[in-house]
Amino acid sequence: NLLDDGADDFQKALHVVIRCLNDPKKYFEKVLRQAIKRAGTDEDALTRVIVTRAERDLKDIKELYYKKNSVHLEHAVAKETSGDYKAFLVTLLGQED
Repeated sequence: NLLDDGADDFQKALHVVIRCLNDPKKYFEKVLRQAIKRAGTDEDALTRVIVTRAERDLKDIKELYYKKNSVHLEHAVAKETSGDYKAFLVTLLGQED
């Protein structure tokens, strides 16, 4: 039923919004993890999160990513990207102190 599919989509979207509002750092860490771990890196999601969170809470997201994955986000991104795109993202991520 088409209406049921629409309701499912709405429910999924609402769930994402609530998760994002409830704990944005946790939500963005999950988006990054899924973008990196899927077959063929989701460059749109990766770029969107890193660019939009760079001057806000990216440091906290990086710490959470490390706690959950035992790998620094910079290393995961560097492994999955290349060229100027890799340099761009790694620069935005900064280096671990």
